[in-house]
Amino acid sequence: MEYLKELANRAKLGNWDSWSPQYRVLAVVVGLLVAYWALRMTVPAVLRILRPFLFLAIVLAAVWALFPAETCSIEFLSKLPVLCAR
Repeated sequence: MEYLKELANRAKLGNWDSWSPQYRVLAVVVGLLVAYWALRMTVPAVLRILRPFLFLAIVLAAVWALFPAETCSIEFLSKLPVLCAR
């Protein structure tokens, strides 16, 4: 972190208040582009990893919608207050 502060001091980038509006806009745009790129890279990978769990959750929701009493009779599901609150 100290290294980054030293680089900012060498570039005369002090704190945010000392930046000109052009540099602020540029920093925000670059930050948004980096965030967009990071999301495009990570979201598909996370969805690929979570796909089986999402499928199981959808199946469980469908079974619960059709047979709520039977679903709540399953021991580990009966402990979920949101699922079996009826």
